[in-house]
Amino acid sequence: MNSSFEIESAAATHIGRRSNNEDSWCVESELGFFAVADGLGGHEGGEVASRLVLEAMTDFLASRKEAGQGSASSSAGEKGEAAEALLAVAVRQAHEAVRARQEGRLSVMASTVTAVLLEGESVGVCNLGDSRTYLLRDGRLRALTRDHTVLAEMEEAGMDTSSPFVSMHRNSLTGAVGMEESVEAECQRVPLQPGDALLLCSDGLYEPLKTARMAELLKEGESAPVREVVERLVAEALRRGGTDNVTGVLVRVRG
Repeated sequence: MNSSFEIESAAATHIGRRSNNEDSWCVESELGFFAVADGLGGHEGGEVASRLVLEAMTDFLASRKEAGQGSASSSAGEKGEAAEALLAVAVRQAHEAVRARQEGRLSVMASTVTAVLLEGESVGVCNLGDSRTYLLRDGRLRALTRDHTVLAEMEEAGMDTSSPFVSMHRNSLTGAVGMEESVEAECQRVPLQPGDALLLCSDGLYEPLKTARMAELLKEGESAPVREVVERLVAEALRRGGTDNVTGVLVRVRG
């Protein structure tokens, strides 16, 4: 990991009220890489897709680290590739891995992904689908990612979202790893500062909790162990009626 900060991280997941858990998470502190993926495509397909996405991304970033004899992001810097550019390539690698396995029962599998890669005093952030990355800074929680759903894209275009059609398809994805022939994740770089916290999560966590309650729990847990805080977030999502798989990864930035 090529970060100027001390980092604490932990993850938690729960099957919710589903028959299987299609969420996957990744905490690779040595790489400075953290991610959540939410699979879709049937009972087996979702599990396979989300796992494939994170394995492919981790393998790619680890290979860059090995080639550069340093962190994935420091070796990228030597080649003129920033963390966000590396993440974009990693998502394309994951896309190819998923597409290569799409046959039989796995023919329609795909997965969302949201991921961060630490680099110096900033972080590369990417997403595709409706899994999200949030930043808590100075008590304020804001989303760093944009959902790729029918509802989000209609809202962004200023269209009327009150129709029954939108209600039925509000969560339908307009982008996911493995969904189309080609893929391009949205990636950006965000400066970090001591005291920041990054929360990566599937929709099973943020939908029942909403932003205000997530912010409260994160602020209340600022002095608590990071694992305890993320487990509390998952438990609260379930307590508030969440029925989906619930997954969160919390990354806390210290000076």
